[in-house]
Amino acid sequence: MEPISAELVEKTWKEFATFPLEKAQTEAANISKTQPNLVAFMMEFTQELSQEVKELAIYMFYVLYRMFQKNSKKKIKGISAEEIITSYEKNEHFIKSLEGVHDKFFERIAGVQLSGQPYVMKYVVETLIEAPEDEEPVALTEEDMGYLFLLLKTVVDLLDQRMRFDLKEK
Repeated sequence: MEPISAELVEKTWKEFATFPLEKAQTEAANISKTQPNLVAFMMEFTQELSQEVKELAIYMFYVLYRMFQKNSKKKIKGISAEEIITSYEKNEHFIKSLEGVHDKFFERIAGVQLSGQPYVMKYVVETLIEAPEDEEPVALTEEDMGYLFLLLKTVVDLLDQRMRFDLKEK
């Protein structure tokens, strides 16, 4: 699977931001049916967060999922709980291994490590770090940013892997 284009990433998040509440709820319900384990992962792993931070995480999850949906010609097959746990633990280990690394070195490693879907990950990082000028930003601590990054990177990795695997099956 080719990386999702910067144009599709931008078009998708802008489109999703304009959805009326009913359409967003319908989208969420559809994703819950096709990816119950992934939705459960996000709900479970965000339940301890403040309401605002949790809402941002779930919103970003749905936007990310839609990016992969729009990039695919086929329905995205279900992701198992085992796949989610394995990916989460791998990402958690990777991030812990970078603790204490100089910022410049960290940026280079992260750039290489995250290159499977660079434009999608750029959206994640920018959304967590930079609030749009016309919106009231969600107050994120550095801990919140790191944790949401870990969760959302796990989601991106899983969807990317699923799409690559599905292409190989053709």
